[in-house]
Formats: sequence, C-alpha cells, structure tokens
Amino acid sequence: MNALVNARPRLGPAAFSGVVTAIAGAMLAVVLWAEVSSEPVTVNWTIFVLISLLLLACERTPRAWVRSGQAGVVTPLWMFSYALILIGSHSIAIGVALLGIVVHGRSRTDAHADAITRAAGTTLSLATAALMLKAFGVDGTITNLEAVPVGWATAIVMTGLAIVLLNAVIAAIALSTKRSVSFLTIMQRDFGSRVTAEGALLSLAPLWVIGLDFSPVLIPLLGITTILVFRSTRQALERLEEAQHDALTGLPNRRSFIDAVDDSLAKLSAANPHVLLLDLNGFKEINDRLGHDVGDAVLIAFSERLRRALPAAGTGARLGGDEFAVIIVTPVGQRFRREIIEELHAALTQPLDIHGFPVTIGVSIGAAAAPADGHTTRDLLRAADVAMYRAKRTGTPVEWYANGIQVKQRGRLNLLTDLGNALEANQLHIHFQPQLRLTDGQIDTVEALIRWNHPDHGEISPSEFIGLAEQTDLIAPITEMVLRAASKGLLTTGEADVRLAVNVSSRSLQDPYFADDVFSVLDENGFPPSRLELEVTERALVANVERSRYTIDLLRKRGVRIAIDDFGVGYSSYQTLRLLDVDRVKVDRDFVQGLLVSPRDRLIVSSLIELAHDLGLDVVAEGVEGPAIWNELTRLRCDVAQGYAIAPPMSYLDLRRWLPQWDASMIHGIADHVT
Repeated sequence: MNALVNARPRLGPAAFSGVVTAIAGAMLAVVLWAEVSSEPVTVNWTIFVLISLLLLACERTPRAWVRSGQAGVVTPLWMFSYALILIGSHSIAIGVALLGIVVHGRSRTDAHADAITRAAGTTLSLATAALMLKAFGVDGTITNLEAVPVGWATAIVMTGLAIVLLNAVIAAIALSTKRSVSFLTIMQRDFGSRVTAEGALLSLAPLWVIGLDFSPVLIPLLGITTILVFRSTRQALERLEEAQHDALTGLPNRRSFIDAVDDSLAKLSAANPHVLLLDLNGFKEINDRLGHDVGDAVLIAFSERLRRALPAAGTGARLGGDEFAVIIVTPVGQRFRREIIEELHAALTQPLDIHGFPVTIGVSIGAAAAPADGHTTRDLLRAADVAMYRAKRTGTPVEWYANGIQVKQRGRLNLLTDLGNALEANQLHIHFQPQLRLTDGQIDTVEALIRWNHPDHGEISPSEFIGLAEQTDLIAPITEMVLRAASKGLLTTGEADVRLAVNVSSRSLQDPYFADDVFSVLDENGFPPSRLELEVTERALVANVERSRYTIDLLRKRGVRIAIDDFGVGYSSYQTLRLLDVDRVKVDRDFVQGLLVSPRDRLIVSSLIELAHDLGLDVVAEGVEGPAIWNELTRLRCDVAQGYAIAPPMSYLDLRRWLPQWDASMIHGIADHVT
C-alpha cells in the first residue's frame, strides 16, 4: 500500500482502479486457495443467510447510510460483511459483500469507475481480514465455540482495525487521484470521521454473530443497539459536515474552499489550479423587491445549477451572500481550455425555475490561475476578485486577471482597503450641484456629492465605491464626513436660504443612532436642521419600512426634510408614498430626458408631478440638459430643476465663485421665460 501512496502523483483514477483491482484479485485468489486447501468449516447457514439479507437490505436503503466527508458514504456493509467472515465462509462472505456493492451502486446510480474501485477496495480489505484471521490462528466460525479465546478476541479486534485503516487509505487515494488533491491532506481531514463511522459499526459485527447464535430473540435488542450507534455516529458526522458546508445551499463554505485552494497550491508541480469568483448581478434587487424567501430559492436553484454545470475537475462553493467560487484543477502539461469558463457562464445564466416562474439572473465571473496570478490562496482570491470586479464594471461575462502588469487593476477587497485609508487621509472630497426653482430661477438647494481621486487609479465613480461601503461599517463615517464638510462649507458661503441635500444609504436608515448622529453634527456646526434635506432611494426606504419610518419620524420632528431620490424607477413608488411621510420626490433623469421624444415619458412625468402636488410634495427633475427640457418642465408645473444645463457638480471653491455670480436674469440663457 505504501507503493500505491508513493505512486499517486503518477496514477490517474483509471490506473489506480486497475492497480487495486489487480491486487484485490490476487488476494481473493489466495483466500480461495487457503479455503479449498483447508479442512471444511462448519457454518451456521441460518445466521449467514439472515445477516446476508440484512446487508443487502441496508445497502438498498439510503436511510442506512452515513455521509463521511469528501470520501462519500459509510454503510453497514462492513459491519455485516465482517460478521459473515467471522461466521466462517470467507469467500462466500466476500461474494455477498460484492453483491451488496452492486445493489448500493444501482441505488446511487454510481459511475462504473467508482463502483469498480469500491468493489476492488472492498475485496482487498475483506481478503486481507480473512488472511489475517488465518494468520492469527482463527480458523472456523466463532459460533461453534462455547467461549471465545483471548487470542481469538485479540485477533478479531486487530483485524477490524486493519479493515478500517485499509478502507481509509484506499478511499483517500481514490479521491486524491480523482480530484488531484494531496493524499495526506485527505487523510488528515477525513481519517478521523471515517474511522469513527466505520469503527463504530464494525465493532458491532461480533455482537451480531454471537447474539444471533445465542438466540434469535436478541434480534430486537441488537437492532436497537445498532440504530442507536448509527444515529449518534450520523449526528456527530452531520455536525462536522455542517461546519464545512453552507447551510442553505449545501455547497462547501468559504473555509472548505480555502482548504481546497491550499491543497491545490501545495502540489503546483503536479497540477495547476484556476480560481473563479462568481457574483450574481441584480440579486439584491430580487431580495428587496420579492422578499428573502424568493432570494433563498434563487440561491438554492443557482447552487444546483452550478453543481450540474461544473466540469469534472471543478469544485464549487458559496462564500457568502450572492458570491460563489469555483476551483478547477488541471494536470501540469494539459492545456486549460478557457472556453470551459464561457460554457459555465452560459449554463449559469439560463433561466431558473423559481416557484414555477422563470427567473434570469446575471453572473459576473473573475478568473485567476496559479502560479501566474499568485502563489498563495490570498493572492489568488484577490486576483480573481479584481477580475470579477472588472467584469461587473465593464458588463462583460468573464474577465481574467492581468497580473497587475499591463494595466493597474482594482478589486473590491483592494478598493475597500484603499477606501478606509482614503477616509483617514482625507482623500475624499465634496462636490456641489445647485438646484434651481423653475418659477423664479433662484437657488433652492445644493446637493453634496462625494468624490474620490485615487492616487493610483484616478477618479473613481461613487457608484463603484459607495455600494461597497454600504455593505460594511465604512458607510457611517463616510456619511458623517459628507454631512460635516458640506454643512460647514455651505454655512461659510453666506447663503442663508439655500438648503443642503445629502444622500443617505439604507444602512444608515436602519441604524437606530443615525438621527442622533445627524443632529450632533448639525449642532456642532450650527447648521439649522430645517436647511438639511436627506435624499434616500425607494429601495432604501422599503428595505425595512418600520425601521425607516422610525428614523424618518425622528428626523422630520426636528425639521429635516426627506426626499425620495430616483423616484419612479423602483417597483414600490406608490407604496413608499403611502407608508412614509416625505417632503419631496426627485424624478429620475431617464424620464426627464425622454420628455421631448417620448409621449409616454411625458405623460409619466406629468402624472408624477400632479400626484406629488396632490399629496403636498414638491418635485425635483434630474437630468435637465438644455432649455427645451427646462421649458417643458415649467409647462408641467415642476418645482425644481437640476442638471448640467444649470451647473455641473463643482468643488467648494468653484461653488464660492459661482454663487455670487448667479442671478435670476442668467436663467434666460437656458429658458425662454421665468414667471
């Protein structure tokens, strides 16, 4: 067996199966020769047939199996087949065990190669046990003895341990050759669980033989004992399995995936791992709009699709949320087909059947290969993250990591780290964009917009880093920084009647201390709450309506205004207006820019304005890019306009220069008239 272990890197699954089959055949021939050449033994065929039937029944019934780590399942096969050997007829006992494997394989629809390997390993282990019993002088059946000698008892224990050890080694080598994973690693992870499961059941074999020989009346007692041992063993192993797998999808979890990558990197001389990170596009919207039950159903269905779509050398995992990972290991010298990943992407983006309805979800895949893109698990995951983030940003299905040489790249992990450093180093700054009243052209509000000029990557869009910050605790200090800097800046302009608008995330609204933090900053700067307007998207408002309502009520009681940003693009606009008290709605720029070319868009904008006015709300139109749109909004009785036709977002110094120069008469440059 040491030769087999040492030969593992040079053996494939088929070759290993052939080697084990050859050794098992030779061992079985020796068992047959030893049995034929020895004196015939007396066998209690009644007990033999009864145990044989129990063996076949248990192999046919999945409820009698115990899952044991990566190596598959453990069944009562070993307990009953070892009991048959102790009854005396070794060759027939091995034959019954092989028949049980056939029954088991048909129940699981095992691949032929797996069934052959299991049959060969079983034959090898049982033949070894039979020959060991012969060598220890255990000749015949223990049912013919009035008392089992100490030497026989010792031999039975030693033989049982040999079966357990041999099974563990054969199973580990088979899995190692199949998945290109280190044999020693598999032994370290699965040896304890496999020995626990098989050893617990195998120890009952002598009890079944002796108990049935003593009296069939003991069958219920033996059955109860076996069930209790089986259930306790299964529960222990299930807890171990849960620690390594995702509870919702059943896929390996982050810990297991990192272990798998570590294993593959430990043997770079024999195989090359390719790591993929997969992120579901639009999953948050599904969760927010359709509920977490539907979101969970999508994750489960996607996981099943991932299992079926993976190549033979691939292993999938769920890292958390809507992020999945795959590792594909190819032998050194074998070209990796990149088309495999494209085919995987095509399979994963097919519609999913969720509660009888088709749901299509996008997938962004980032890929990295060792050793080119990293020699450690952390480096590989970061490289794949960079590639995946680029895929999301560019809208491409699959991106490969460029190893940071041809082009500077950034991933979410790098970006979050840099964002935290940027916050501490005061690299984030505020731009301001004015909003004008359409009735008289006066400045109504100035919106504060965060900007980040990265020292390496240049200007980074807020859409890239704010969404990431919302998933972490960084969003709180970023929001506080914007509010503090913008309120202090607007105060120093001397514009006492101009309001300040600041964007707020859903995470902030769910924070029970958010309102207190806002008032603390305002009090510190001496900025009146009545001049502050917090802009929140519909999605943020409906994420947790009760918590949002509580926070909004606290803010509005002190005079802070609430505006719904991007109104009209969500699925719950009217529900938002019905449930929450707000002061203003901002019509999304897509509708505003379609005013002049789409009668449908014009009707929608007109209806939204009329509805808002009937509810006592005023309306801001985003995306005003020219005088024609301004004039049309005036005719529709919109209240406030914002867009590049008025002024682009500008720095604080530019705002200081712009404000004194602005006069209502200047509005004629972008409008026909001001009433």
